[in-house]
Amino acid sequence: MGFTREQFDTISNIYNNRRVANQFEHDRRVNEVYDEAPEIEELDGQISSISAAAARLALEGKRDNINTLREDIEVIHEQKKALLLSHGFSANYLDPIFDCEKCHDTGFIEGKPCDCLRPIVSNILYNRSELNKVLEKENFDTFNFDYYSEDFIDEVSGESALDNIEKVVDYCRYYIKHFNDSKDNLLFYGNAGTGKTFLVNCIVKELIDKSQSVIYLSAVQFFDLLADYAFRRKESSVYRNISMNELLGCDLLVIDDLGSEMKNTFTNSALFDCLNERLIHQKPTIISTNLSFRELQENYDERISSRVLGNFKRFSIFGDDIRIKKTLSY
Repeated sequence: MGFTREQFDTISNIYNNRRVANQFEHDRRVNEVYDEAPEIEELDGQISSISAAAARLALEGKRDNINTLREDIEVIHEQKKALLLSHGFSANYLDPIFDCEKCHDTGFIEGKPCDCLRPIVSNILYNRSELNKVLEKENFDTFNFDYYSEDFIDEVSGESALDNIEKVVDYCRYYIKHFNDSKDNLLFYGNAGTGKTFLVNCIVKELIDKSQSVIYLSAVQFFDLLADYAFRRKESSVYRNISMNELLGCDLLVIDDLGSEMKNTFTNSALFDCLNERLIHQKPTIISTNLSFRELQENYDERISSRVLGNFKRFSIFGDDIRIKKTLSY
């Protein structure tokens, strides 16, 4: 889980607000009970006195009598529960209040993320990625194999579009399951309209739901952002709120539609530097492009095609234009 400082502060504030609200409710209950049953307040006073005495004995190293004091406290607790019930309250009415009993509203258990943390992180990541509306529509639940025909045969592989996409989707599910272990980089290439971006969105949604930090940019946005940093442009892109550390250190970087950007020496150098830095630190990257693998080699310098793209698992996505099929079906 890689977080920006802003995201970390947001998560901390959420849990702090939970603790404050629950403490406020607990204090309200205590006052309510004390007004109704003053004898319970007296019992709480006894518990506090005995606890203080036990603490003093522990500091003095006199541990022999501590167990006796603990037994006294347990007896008083039982008396307190009986009084609560006799006044119409539940026996645990004055117990500490937590939204999550596992982590006591800290988000972590022995240094590891609690289950309650994951939906909070996912929500923050969705908002940051600005993909929440898209991913509601484009995910594995809505993925439709019917758009890939058994009759569409790839000339190179001799495989049908349907057989191919079934294998690709199977790998994508494997990739998601083993994301933290494999660190693989993926390249999806093929003609426009074959579902590459949809498939990438399926992966992104699953990983965000697992609280992985994802930065998703089109190629134009990606190079625009890098140009902001390289040339210190005053009128920066709307994506300038993404720091270079985030771009290089997020759990997954997605560059969609590579090849749609204006190509020059800067784009070649910037692409290599970013991807190479992520490769060194084993931070996965996914790229989708309408270019064939040969066209990628022709359009980008040898450093990228041989060294960087050589570290990507490549998947050719082919078939009929899904956009046209969808239009014709209406």
